[in-house]
Amino acid sequence: MILESFEFDASPLRIREVRSWAREQLAAAGDLPDEAITDIVLIVNELATNAVRHAAGPVRARLVRSDATIWVGVEDAGGAAWFDPAAPVSAPLGTGLTLVAACSRRRGHFHRGDGGRTVWAEIPVASQ
Repeated sequence: MILESFEFDASPLRIREVRSWAREQLAAAGDLPDEAITDIVLIVNELATNAVRHAAGPVRARLVRSDATIWVGVEDAGGAAWFDPAAPVSAPLGTGLTLVAACSRRRGHFHRGDGGRTVWAEIPVASQ
């Protein structure tokens, strides 16, 4: 199992760095299909954006790889409830978790003992 993490300030300006970090980590694995990398980077982007928009920082993105699965988690220090909103598909905002659901096998969230929250998604991957 491989674990990588990236801590960043809860600033919209840092989202680009989080995407770049995720893309670099996944490309370095050397055996992930391009489609899987694209989906995982999208998921990292959406979860990190939600944490920046609705929660307190600092924020940490995590990638964990097992045999055929990548687990993506974004941890924040708590704040407004934002997980699993009932936003209509046509809404200009609030559709990021719909994309996460479409690109992942499983997803969820949990509250940590320190008052923070982790929102996660699990993506199946097949080696090339």
